[in-house]
Amino acid sequence: MKAIGAARLLLIGAASMALVLGIAGGLARLGIVVAPATAGEFHGALMISGFFGTLIAIERAVADGRAAALLVPVVSVLGLIFSLSGFELAGAGAFLAAGFGLTLLTFLAALRLPTLFTAVMTAGAAFWAIGSGLWLQGASIADVTYIWLGFLVLTIVAERIELSRLMMASGPAKAALLLFIALFAVALLRGEPWQGSLLLAVSLGAIALWLLGNDIARRTIFSRGLARYSAASLLLGYFWLLVSAFSLALAPPGIAAMGHDAAVHAIALGFVLSMVFAHAPIILPAVLGAPVRYTAALYVPTLLLEASVAVRLFADFSERVELLPVSAWTTVASMVLYGLILASTAATVAGRGRGGGRVRT
Repeated sequence: MKAIGAARLLLIGAASMALVLGIAGGLARLGIVVAPATAGEFHGALMISGFFGTLIAIERAVADGRAAALLVPVVSVLGLIFSLSGFELAGAGAFLAAGFGLTLLTFLAALRLPTLFTAVMTAGAAFWAIGSGLWLQGASIADVTYIWLGFLVLTIVAERIELSRLMMASGPAKAALLLFIALFAVALLRGEPWQGSLLLAVSLGAIALWLLGNDIARRTIFSRGLARYSAASLLLGYFWLLVSAFSLALAPPGIAAMGHDAAVHAIALGFVLSMVFAHAPIILPAVLGAPVRYTAALYVPTLLLEASVAVRLFADFSERVELLPVSAWTTVASMVLYGLILASTAATVAGRGRGGGRVRT
């Protein structure tokens, strides 16, 4: 068991390296820092597959409970290493294998527990494999980015279905979500948003509205402490997902010069990162055993994140490219501050534990 725990920590460390290098690559693409060439070239792959893909694979491996399940994030880390070393095809192949592995893990979970949650989770994992397979066949990172983002979007939708099960969405509501997801999948598989973007925009907007209408965050926003903070972050994330849908409709990436940047960052930063901020104080103790705690100070990095996304989209649509570094550095500041605040709460809890004091939750 100790060996498995150590392996899990090493994998999380590798995913964190992907995050740092992915951020550095993003900043390098804006010309404001110097980073390894591969970090800039494979920025999207590092962030989505190397970081998020590895973390999601770790989470599902922990849920599966079998030591062999950890092979999935191990292969994902190999994809990260190959990509950073300049072996693009090997990196794509490893991420493809990891995507297949994650799809298998979620499919087996769906067989054991056939629910909407596990079905959507499996569909999301399949998009990781599909995107990586297209990359292996010669598609560019930009070509597969939206398919990879589909992996993250559906994974988050699945998690919210599970965590909001107390609201018990009605049969028609579940059927509507399945329809929206099916349209979303069709849009991605037919090449949107590069080959038109209307179906992708409509389906993504419909998913955002479904989440706004059915997530338990609508109720917990009126509670206190961590529940309110998480709800606020979730609702802000759904807002940005809706904004991304409008962006895709009004500025299709295949036509508008800055449409791609606006849509990708509305989803990846506005939606996905808001979800990370909302869930980290809940998931980290379960996956890492990290004794992090909620503190109202977490609102500060959250507000910085939301401001950075707003500035990014304003810069894109107004063609004020000089504002892009401002947005980028604000995003980095929000992530660093968020991590420092959580680390400080963990240190405080650990200190109280050594002192024999009682920790309030």
